[in-house]
Amino acid sequence: MIRKHMPYYKLHANTQSQHRKLWLNSRIFWEPKGATAAEEKFGSHAAVFKARIWDINQKSLYLQNDELVAGYLQGPNLALEEKIYWIYNRAFDQEKLPIILSIQDGRRCLACSSGTRPTLQLERINITDLYKGAKEESTRFTFFLYSKDGRWRLESVAHPGWFLCTSARANEPLSLTKIPGPTQVVDFYFQPC
Repeated sequence: MIRKHMPYYKLHANTQSQHRKLWLNSRIFWEPKGATAAEEKFGSHAAVFKARIWDINQKSLYLQNDELVAGYLQGPNLALEEKIYWIYNRAFDQEKLPIILSIQDGRRCLACSSGTRPTLQLERINITDLYKGAKEESTRFTFFLYSKDGRWRLESVAHPGWFLCTSARANEPLSLTKIPGPTQVVDFYFQPC
């Protein structure tokens, strides 16, 4: 049983029956049982991870009008929360922790549009197809994952300096920002599920 007062990143492996902790460069990751760190590093096993993600203001992600939106979900609306599926992108330097994000069992991936002011969009492509593809094909789907004080930031690989963010207001679409601040929330929590 998970205790409410204990942060998820300090839980012992036996409290997460489907996952075990993998510590790498003082960061925590979850690896499905059966896959080893060596398999993950050298790409002989494409592990897809599943997690809950919410911003530091406790807004969860849900799908509305074909967009990922961040809002406060309570009661029966909790069922609307989208679980995030992610996979390491082996085409990039693993020290920077490159990941591809998706929803709906890995069938719709988050992508950054081209242009000087990129936007975030959902595309119907399987996350494992991107994992197998070339670096050029997966760049706009890839984010570098950074950890700070138990929180996570996701920086677009295609647009360095642009971070995944939620609005300070509820029920606004997930987007990208170059200027984090009180109105653009860039810090997230992950919890394996």
